[in-house]
Amino acid sequence: MAHEGARSQLSDTTPRARQRYIERLRATPPRERLARALRLSEQVREATLADVRRQHPTASEEEVAVAFVRRVYGDRLADRFAARHTLR
Repeated sequence: MAHEGARSQLSDTTPRARQRYIERLRATPPRERLARALRLSEQVREATLADVRRQHPTASEEEVAVAFVRRVYGDRLADRFAARHTLR
């Protein structure tokens, strides 16, 4: 990879530990890697929703959904999403 050197300079992981991690990851069956990625994605989504709710404690679920879309996908898509749900 072109960025491999820059990434390892910024990492707090030793080269040996990183190599072992990569070896274990490569040895993991694709189905398990996919399951891990999906779990991580769900955890990130849940954490983001929780933070949106924390920042907007009086917001309706529709308003939370728009704020979530705004944070993750940007204003343009959030505005279109809100317009379809008669929110602004």
